[in-house]
Amino acid sequence: MTFLAFALVAVGAVFLALYGVMCRREQAGDWKNRTSALVALSQGGAAVLFFGVSLATGGPRIEHGFLLPMLATGFLNIGIMYAKMRARALEDVSLVAPIDSTTPAIVIVTSMIILGEYPTTLGWIGIWLMVVGTYVLNIQDVRQKLVEKMTGDVSGWKRQARIWFAPFLALGRSKGVRWAFFAAMTATVSLNYDGLVARRADIGFGFGCVMSIAAAGNLIVAMARREFNGAKIGAILKKTAILSLSFGTAIYISSIAYRLTIVPYVGTMKRLQIPITIILAYFILGERKSFRERLAGGVIMTGGAVLIVLG
Repeated sequence: MTFLAFALVAVGAVFLALYGVMCRREQAGDWKNRTSALVALSQGGAAVLFFGVSLATGGPRIEHGFLLPMLATGFLNIGIMYAKMRARALEDVSLVAPIDSTTPAIVIVTSMIILGEYPTTLGWIGIWLMVVGTYVLNIQDVRQKLVEKMTGDVSGWKRQARIWFAPFLALGRSKGVRWAFFAAMTATVSLNYDGLVARRADIGFGFGCVMSIAAAGNLIVAMARREFNGAKIGAILKKTAILSLSFGTAIYISSIAYRLTIVPYVGTMKRLQIPITIILAYFILGERKSFRERLAGGVIMTGGAVLIVLG
């Protein structure tokens, strides 16, 4: 992976982390059950920005084989964007976030099948370090809660197993965790088509189309559920601006990297948004629990990132 590709994904991860924190904040209060509406606003606003960039840089440039991946990732993202936002509305983030950690490990396999792309040996090791580091970092909140709740009757290894695999053990009883799992598994497929979209069209037009599909799908759901009823115009405009700007900037910058390196590396390096999210949440939302413990996961992730760059 070239240093330029790494830098692009890292900068994109900062804006993706900002988007995640803003989603959490903007979905509070009476917007908690307006998930489709928020997705439609953020995706629709970002699509307008992307089409504007495309026109400002010479207009759409499309290559052969663009239509299928654009439609594939567009329709997949209807579900992915809804599922991610819905998961955070229904369940504690400490249970939802670790599920997303598994995406890079599985996208290696889907990239082999769909694109025929293989990481180097160092890249493989780096990806797995990123997966482990991301999981360790994300599991700290739920780990602390379970340690406080569990009694001494549970044997040592069973106790640790229940703690470290709590998000997966919650699949059967938590809708939020199931939505997160659905989003993570679907993303392992859509990431490959994201890469093809970036390579077969200018990024503005290509991802503008993808976001338009995701926005339209969620808008239909939002209208059917009357999610816009009672919403104030000022709040709608504010949320659209905040979410579409942060999300659009993140996707545009990181998508350039698809032209410079393989999809598994880009998909994995996007996990850098997680330690950045923790730092932003620390300052913006005042979330300071397990901050020191999470840094251990961040250190493991850093080691993985270094190996991916060297690979």
